[in-house]
Amino acid sequence: MVSFQSILEQDKERFLSLLSKNTSVLPTVREVENEFDRMLYTFNNGDESDAVKEAAAHMISTAKNATAFLDTSGEATFWKRTKVGDQPEKGRRSPLFAIWLVLSILCAGGAAGFWYYLHQADPDPLQLWMPIGAVLLAALFGIFAGIASHRKAPEDRSELQAEVAVDIQKVYRAVLSAALIIDKNLDDIRTSERIQARKELNERKEAVDKAELELFAHLLEAAYATKEEEASAEMISQIKFYLHRHQIETTDYSEENARWFDMIPAYEKGTLRPAFTTEGVLLKKGLASHGE
Repeated sequence: MVSFQSILEQDKERFLSLLSKNTSVLPTVREVENEFDRMLYTFNNGDESDAVKEAAAHMISTAKNATAFLDTSGEATFWKRTKVGDQPEKGRRSPLFAIWLVLSILCAGGAAGFWYYLHQADPDPLQLWMPIGAVLLAALFGIFAGIASHRKAPEDRSELQAEVAVDIQKVYRAVLSAALIIDKNLDDIRTSERIQARKELNERKEAVDKAELELFAHLLEAAYATKEEEASAEMISQIKFYLHRHQIETTDYSEENARWFDMIPAYEKGTLRPAFTTEGVLLKKGLASHGE
C-alpha cells in the first residue's frame, strides 16, 4: 500500500535539488505545490478505492492552498546598492561660512594696515588697542568660519537590498508533516471502509437462506457424481449461474483452497461438491477427495 510519506522520501533528493535553486519565497511555494501534484499523481496510480483517492485529492488541494503560509525564511543578508554612474556628492557648507571668512579677512587686513600706519607715523600708545582688537576680531571670525566650514552629510542615494535565504530543510519538513497527516487520515478512511465491508459481508451471510444453500449443496453433490452426463452438466451450470446472480460463487478443489474442503477417501480424485463463498469468505465447505 503506497503512502504519501514513502512517495516523498523516494523523491527527496530531486525535490531538495529543485528547492535549492530558489532564492525567494514565491518560487519555493510554486515548487512545493508541484511536488504535491506529483505525489497525488503517483498515489492515484496505486490500488486504492475511489473513496480513498477522492479524499486524498481533497487533502492535497487543502495542503496546496496552505503552502503560502509556509515559513521558508532562513538567514537574511542586507547590503546597499548604488546605481552605475552615480558619483558620490560632497556635502554643502553653511552660508555663514563665507560671511565669517570675509569678516575675518577684513579684520586681519584692517589690523595689518593699521600696524603699517603706526609704523610709519609716531604712534600713540593708546592707539594700540585698535589693531589688537582687530586681530582678536579676525581670530574670532576665523573660528566661526572654521565651525561653519564643516560640510553637511550628502544625501544617501544608495538602495538598501535584502535577501532572505530559503531554508530548504524547513520546507521539506513542512511538506513531510503534511504527508504524514494525510496518510493518517487516509488510514482512518481505509479502516472505516474495511469495517463497513465486513459489516455488509456479515449482513449478506446472515441473509443467506441456509436451507436453500443446503439444498443446492446436495443437488451439486449429486450432479458432480455424474457430471459427465449432459443433464448433470446442465444442472451444474444452471445452479452455479443462479448462485452467481445472488453473489455466491462455487469453487472447485485445488491445493491453494484446500482449507475450504472436507477431505474423504473416494475412488475419484477431485471435487465431490464445490465450496460456496462470497467475496472470498467461506459460506459452506465443499467436499473433495485425494483419491486412492
